[in-house]
Amino acid sequence: MKEKESAMEAPLTIRPFNDSLADAEGLLAVERATFDESPYTPEQVRAMLVEGPQRAWLAVQDEGVAGFAIGFPVAGLHGSWWEVDLLAVHPDWRGRRLGHRLIEAAMAHGAGVARKARALVADDNGASEQAFLRAGFRVIPGDRELFILRPGETARRNPTRWNGHVREASSRSEAMEWLACLPGAGPPAGFAPERWGDETGDGPRAIGLTLLLAEQRPDLGPARPAGCAELIEVQTLLYHGMWIESLRAASPGACGTLVEQAVERVFGAGLDEIGMVVQGQDWTMQRALRGAGFRSLGGFRWLVAQMPDGSTLS
Repeated sequence: MKEKESAMEAPLTIRPFNDSLADAEGLLAVERATFDESPYTPEQVRAMLVEGPQRAWLAVQDEGVAGFAIGFPVAGLHGSWWEVDLLAVHPDWRGRRLGHRLIEAAMAHGAGVARKARALVADDNGASEQAFLRAGFRVIPGDRELFILRPGETARRNPTRWNGHVREASSRSEAMEWLACLPGAGPPAGFAPERWGDETGDGPRAIGLTLLLAEQRPDLGPARPAGCAELIEVQTLLYHGMWIESLRAASPGACGTLVEQAVERVFGAGLDEIGMVVQGQDWTMQRALRGAGFRSLGGFRWLVAQMPDGSTLS
């Protein structure tokens, strides 16, 4: 016991991932002691963090890695942000506010990428939420539920019957115009353009962003907007998949068809999973997701933060 206590008192440093296999092994050891969901080898994790958009920060000392945080940039219809995707502290090191320090390190880097940051935290993960709150995040009010679908895990049901068509948008501006024509549609709650910045037209196409438009042609007339879905491909330490960032539809049929089209793309690309966070009272969306085979992982909260003052955007 004295030997373990001595190790815990050794100096601990927060630093970026150093591109080594040893760092990847230490990071995975913490992941296995916390989430235990990563399907990747240390070699794959090293390649992911060296070659991909993800960046990692580690809490290290003589005995190895005590915790980590991972973040990456995301851009969509309603702006750009820095996503603090994973935060993990080894059980032996909890209660020392390492989470707070790791988040601050990730945020310092993200300040050069975007004006805003966000994180998704489970309702029952009070320790993680407190770490984000100490780092300057705040909770977006409202009940939300996380739904996911993994190919082969759940049975797919009968397709939605809807007399319409889904196609890919040619640009972000076309999708925004489509959204403006939908009754009651608009930006996802809590993520309005004026809060996320980036209101300047199309700009460069975001990597991994797919925009689906649902349309109807009554009596062979002009196409009428019926829905829009915003899909973002993501590669994380836990999976390679698709995220339904937003979905707005004028009818349950259009909603269900857009969800099914998103699932088809995930199956076709051989990705690991597809997920979406849904507001608690959005029964139409929940029915569409469950009908496509999604399952709920329970309640979650979005937390958002302004980047540190004095940051410069790249």
